[in-house]
Amino acid sequence: MNIKKQLGNRIREIRINCSLTQEAPAEKVNLSPKSLSQIELGNNFVSAETLDSLCKALKINPKALFEFENPDTDKADYINERAKRLENNPALLKTIYKIVIALDY
Repeated sequence: MNIKKQLGNRIREIRINCSLTQEAPAEKVNLSPKSLSQIELGNNFVSAETLDSLCKALKINPKALFEFENPDTDKADYINERAKRLENNPALLKTIYKIVIALDY
């Protein structure tokens, strides 16, 4: 995976963990939600200034954006990280529950 996609995935992951829509950080960074979406998808790269503004909007250290998940990461860490995402996003949890129930015919 290239760095644009890795960085975009990481930005999206942090934003979701903060329970933010694309609109909230995009507004703080003076981007349109569509532009932020293109960054998160790895289609566009960010300038240093935008990267700095995104870190401030997400209230994170810039280093956190480049802590890409290692494929050899311990499964327990992976599961704990996903559990945190679900705790911070009840709508996602509800959707997953509906899918599991639908598959449990």
